[in-house]
Amino acid sequence: MIVKIENYVPVGIDYEQEIKWICIGLIMSTLYSFGFLFSLSREYSALFTGNAFNPVLRKDAIMPDFVELFGHYWIGFLIVVLCMIALFVHHYTYHYQNSKSIYLMRRLPKRWELLKRCVALPLFSSAASMLIALLLMLVYFGIYLSVTPETCLAPDQWQKIWHFY
Repeated sequence: MIVKIENYVPVGIDYEQEIKWICIGLIMSTLYSFGFLFSLSREYSALFTGNAFNPVLRKDAIMPDFVELFGHYWIGFLIVVLCMIALFVHHYTYHYQNSKSIYLMRRLPKRWELLKRCVALPLFSSAASMLIALLLMLVYFGIYLSVTPETCLAPDQWQKIWHFY
């Protein structure tokens, strides 16, 4: 089954341009989230004393919680979701501009065609943004757990993660 994207956007919209901007937003959000790895590296190196060839774990060394390190690195994906709300509004108001295609949309036999064409691309893009953010968070948490020495992990790590959401 081949899905044609033009069936899910308002007629006359340059959907290829919109998809390009959505992809740019997702790529920029992903690149911004890589800052977590730099924060993790900085905090990891602070756990040790000595030189690079002979590192010694400090006795009082505690790694900051994952939630604190991950902090704001997911915000780019939230911005993409907020932009998708604006894209929905643009798709809807597009039907009232120039040729007033809203009159055609209201006469179509499929009652939900207008809603489908206004919501489909923003909804799919929002879901993709949240999925990428979740997958990156899981990957980063796995890296965090594998890199951090067991003695440096806070004992209540899991409770703070659940309160983060």
